[in-house]
Amino acid sequence: MPDTSQIVEIRSNEMDEIVGNIPPWVIRWGITVLFTVAVLGLVISNIIRYPDTLRATVLMQAENQPGKVTIRRTDENANFKFHFLVRNGDEVLPGDTLLTRFDPKEKKSYYTITPMSGKIYVSKGIDEKNTLDQIIWVVPKSSKAEVKIRYSNKGAGNVKVGQLVKIELSDFPVNEYGYLEGTIASIMPVQIEGDHQAYVQLKDQKIVTSDRKEIPILPVMEGSAEILLSDRSIFQRIFGSMFSR
Repeated sequence: MPDTSQIVEIRSNEMDEIVGNIPPWVIRWGITVLFTVAVLGLVISNIIRYPDTLRATVLMQAENQPGKVTIRRTDENANFKFHFLVRNGDEVLPGDTLLTRFDPKEKKSYYTITPMSGKIYVSKGIDEKNTLDQIIWVVPKSSKAEVKIRYSNKGAGNVKVGQLVKIELSDFPVNEYGYLEGTIASIMPVQIEGDHQAYVQLKDQKIVTSDRKEIPILPVMEGSAEILLSDRSIFQRIFGSMFSR
């Protein structure tokens, strides 16, 4: 009967010889692959940016705000007769008369004159309480807008002048028009109603979005914004503290 232990020992020695004699080119190739993967990982981690941002609300107001004249039908002015001298779409200049009001009791006329230029819009009362009211709006053209952002206390200390701000306006959806870009121009040193406030300088003088679409300057526009606090790469986030020491 053959000695099985000797056969197992012989086979074991043969396997040890096969495993133990790894060709040098395999080792060199493996090291090269690992080194290449590591270098590529470092390069990619240094390219991919992962910014820190802070959310904010936006209020954009045209440089020239509308003016209005409200006519309320009350018992006090029941004796008055109103005569409109303007209609929807008319353009007026400073000094133009918008309406006259005649008092039958006093036999006297009163004139309402606009101090500004703009386009006329006439509307009714805004709710069920003042359905009889009539409003004459004078909406001037504006070439500039003031942009204010408000943000909470959390992380407010990281907001600095010069940081990039991306703005999305509610009236103009970002998926259709794109977003606006600007930078922090100044920061209010006091809180307003529990929030911090800063002013933003837009990238372009006209209101032009990232999709190169020009947006008309409305009297008031609201939206949301992201303040770019820092724009570090993944590599900087992982190893930044090590190199900064």
